[in-house]
Amino acid sequence: MHRFWLSILAAAPLALGACGENPTGPALTARVVSVVPTGGTTGVDPSAAIVVIFSHAMQSGMEQYAALHEGDVRGPVVAGTWMWSTDRTELTFTPAQPLKAQTQYSLHLGGGMRAAEGGFVDYSSCVGQYGGQWATQGMMGGGMMGGNTMGAGWRHPNGTYGMVFTFSTA
Repeated sequence: MHRFWLSILAAAPLALGACGENPTGPALTARVVSVVPTGGTTGVDPSAAIVVIFSHAMQSGMEQYAALHEGDVRGPVVAGTWMWSTDRTELTFTPAQPLKAQTQYSLHLGGGMRAAEGGFVDYSSCVGQYGGQWATQGMMGGGMMGGNTMGAGWRHPNGTYGMVFTFSTA
């Protein structure tokens, strides 16, 4: 009987280890839990704020890896202010001027955004649930924001450049 329990105890860490995260892969510790407006939305109020909510607090400075583009991700960056909530889970963009009417915009969240504890953002639910699409290098047209090369903060461990949510205003 003792051997039975010893074998169970010895096997438990092996079995449980198989269910855990890949120890050699990057930790994905935060998720996007809300995007307003979601990708594909039409008739968005041009004066409305853009809001992204994360499941965990994000590191300082991660707002630099968020951009709102007029048109697609190759379009000009819209001037405005990115602001974190006090608990650093809600990122809000307020444009300097109301957005143009009947115009397409693309919200781009960089793939290198990190949670306060250091893990990357898991964007996997954004594709189906929030209308996002993975930002590939081909979408960028060889560079971001006027042809400049993208820094490491825009690159996700899966090789993409984060997530894009395209919407149009009323």
